[in-house]
Amino acid sequence: MEVNEKTSMLEEVQNEFHSSSDFKYKKYSIGEVTLHLCYLDTMIDSEVIQTHILERLVSKDHSGRIITTILDSDDAYTLDECIQAILSGNVIVFNDNNKNKAKSYSAPSNNSDRSITESSTETVSLGPHDSFVESLKINSTLIRKRLRTKELIIKNITVGKKYPISLSIIYLNDITPQSMIKTIEQKIKKLELSGQVEPKKMIEAVHIQNSIEEYPTSIFPQVMYTERPDRTIRHLITGKPAIIIDNDPNALLFPYDIYGYFRSTEDFNFRWLFGVFFYSLRIFAFWIAVLIPSIYIAVTTYHSNILPVSIFYTLKLSIENVPLPPLIEALTMIIILELLKEAPLRLPNPIGSTIGTVGAIVIGTAIVQTNLISNSMVVVIAVTAIASFSLPSREMSIAARIMGIPLLILASIFGFIGISLGVFMIFAHLSKIKAFSFRYVENPGFSEFVLFKNRKGKSS
Repeated sequence: MEVNEKTSMLEEVQNEFHSSSDFKYKKYSIGEVTLHLCYLDTMIDSEVIQTHILERLVSKDHSGRIITTILDSDDAYTLDECIQAILSGNVIVFNDNNKNKAKSYSAPSNNSDRSITESSTETVSLGPHDSFVESLKINSTLIRKRLRTKELIIKNITVGKKYPISLSIIYLNDITPQSMIKTIEQKIKKLELSGQVEPKKMIEAVHIQNSIEEYPTSIFPQVMYTERPDRTIRHLITGKPAIIIDNDPNALLFPYDIYGYFRSTEDFNFRWLFGVFFYSLRIFAFWIAVLIPSIYIAVTTYHSNILPVSIFYTLKLSIENVPLPPLIEALTMIIILELLKEAPLRLPNPIGSTIGTVGAIVIGTAIVQTNLISNSMVVVIAVTAIASFSLPSREMSIAARIMGIPLLILASIFGFIGISLGVFMIFAHLSKIKAFSFRYVENPGFSEFVLFKNRKGKSS
């Protein structure tokens, strides 16, 4: 944006923000020094202006030189630079001698950032309890505190023209391939040109995720969202980068394999045997969530003869008076389960927990007593829900429940043959997913448990 030759850059800045009530223009004349300050009072701390900018800029030492402020400062030569600096929470200072050149000082508000708290989505019983917040600087500090090495690179990028956002690509320079970093940078910078984001919309984390994923239409997540700095550090030391976005409390870990979604950060804080046990249990829970409903439908519809006689009669008695076919039963219960899961999330916590508990008991009891749904189907869907909720990643938990629906349909039509076909298609799709040189299902991940790996080395 060019400055009008008849007006100074100071006047152009004032014209750009004249409609904003939080824009402040202050003029200070102390002796021979005249300063013009422009800032947004909703984004800066007024005490910082007084103590670190005004008092130091107008003070001189014994040699007559102006004492510089301890705040970070940059020169702003263009109108665009001034506007972006003000929108970023900086104070623009013009000197009366030159109103076409400004100095930008960082003076963020002390109350603008949320304090560091424990993660609400990735809670652990053993390990660090801090989590990322919405501040890019604080999140970078949390990573720097843990990785105190000069090889840690934090590369800041601004993306978006109409509504620019700031993000950082974080990696270890000595073990992360530079070609990977360059490719990620190119994909992010071309995000607007690719048409994935409309010009009138703001770029968000999901847009960045879709731009760096090789298969963004896949049901399987390929970018891990995490609020935990320790999980981010463990990802970085494997030679892979992370992306943190300003005003977003999540780090994007990429590329990520499927086995990483079954590992919790506290697995590495337990003894290796406990960690391996819980990790294996979650993999088993994933396949329970995917397969159990379809296996139940296949058995009750086509393959009931494989059951022992006692179990067969118990199952037959359970579904004898139910008017709905097993497929409709399962789909109905899945929909009710998702509604019971979503309703408490949209209500205040005290009411939400009550609605979830009472709703599940009342609806479940009423459905069984009216013979609309069988007891065995309620048990199957409950086990499926518990298995899916045991996964550390919410995205993988949702993927497991959604994948079960096509398998339900195949099982109701072809029985075990349909389930086998569906599982084969899942494995074929998983084997195709690849990001850079990393395959999605290449390593089962037991080697991640370092103590387990060392124990094997000693025994050999």
